[in-house]
Amino acid sequence: MHEPAFTITIKPAEGAQLDLLEHEFAPGLLSKHHYKRYEVQKRGEGVYLIAWHDHIPVGHFLLRWSGPTDARVMRYVDVTQSAFLEAGETRVTYRRKGVATALIQEAERLAQAKGCVQIGLKVGSTDNPDAKRLYEHLGYVDWGHGDLLISWDYIDQDGNTGTESEIVTYMYKPL
Repeated sequence: MHEPAFTITIKPAEGAQLDLLEHEFAPGLLSKHHYKRYEVQKRGEGVYLIAWHDHIPVGHFLLRWSGPTDARVMRYVDVTQSAFLEAGETRVTYRRKGVATALIQEAERLAQAKGCVQIGLKVGSTDNPDAKRLYEHLGYVDWGHGDLLISWDYIDQDGNTGTESEIVTYMYKPL
């Protein structure tokens, strides 16, 4: 197990922290992605885990209890027993210091306690080799059904809307 080089505290997001999370992780965007992830937690559909170091948010992952919501993946995954990690990010200056590992291990612990028998995530197929290596190191394997193109909408600081896309691979790990 990789121990962080410094103290990290991982807690579910709180409503009072959302503006700070938007400012720290999504400067210049009006999309309110952190508010949307917190809503998942408020509805009891998952938990939005935030990693803190000295009162600074340094990373996050949204853990969904119901597995992936992508219909292309749902055909192959029993979502009734699978948790799903999404929206993972570690601030650049805190990467390679154990933040993502600590977040994932806490998510796995919570998912197993909730009765999930597997956990999955999506990772950029070509543009995120470091994350893919980390996931493989933590025991995640490629699902074997090819890559997927995913897209999401955003609103920039001027109110302009746009869409970003990424080619990803679904990976999973038995719990």
